[in-house]
Amino acid sequence: PDVAEETPFRRFARAYLASKVAVAGLVLLVLVFLTALVGPFVAPQNPYDLMVLDVMDSRLAPGELSGDGKMTFVLGSDEQGRDMVSAIVYGIRTSVLVGVSSTIVALAIGLTLGLWAAYRGGKTESVIMRMVDIQLSFPPVLIALILLALTGPGLGKIIIALLAVPWAHAARIPRGIAVVERR
Repeated sequence: PDVAEETPFRRFARAYLASKVAVAGLVLLVLVFLTALVGPFVAPQNPYDLMVLDVMDSRLAPGELSGDGKMTFVLGSDEQGRDMVSAIVYGIRTSVLVGVSSTIVALAIGLTLGLWAAYRGGKTESVIMRMVDIQLSFPPVLIALILLALTGPGLGKIIIALLAVPWAHAARIPRGIAVVERR
């Protein structure tokens, strides 16, 4: 194909596929998302179902059979007799849910505030950008820990604590681009 006919997407795809590290990272990412999606259907055991747990299967070494001989614990078992592979597969679902949802919400908040600040200008822009500056002046881990200590445990509260930090970065970048385009 002629270089002049090549689209930016094709150039990007060709350069991306030329990098073995990038392709390996993409394959790993797809595997993690697939595992999160089909995890309960392929996991050998439901680690949350107390009826299938057997205390006699606790702390088995990797590769050992269960007490009744029906199941092999590939990575072993924990103190309650839960299969470690199943625990990892079910844990991936929670990790992907928390990571994706907190990122999407933080981007939505940051993008909205950044574009609103650039569009309105004046005092509105000053107030929003000072909030961003204050947010960025604290260490992210400290903010997350303080929020978790104040709100308590829970999946929704973890998501809130994780989105409390990156929204400021997501506000600063679109605001800068919009201000340049406004001029």
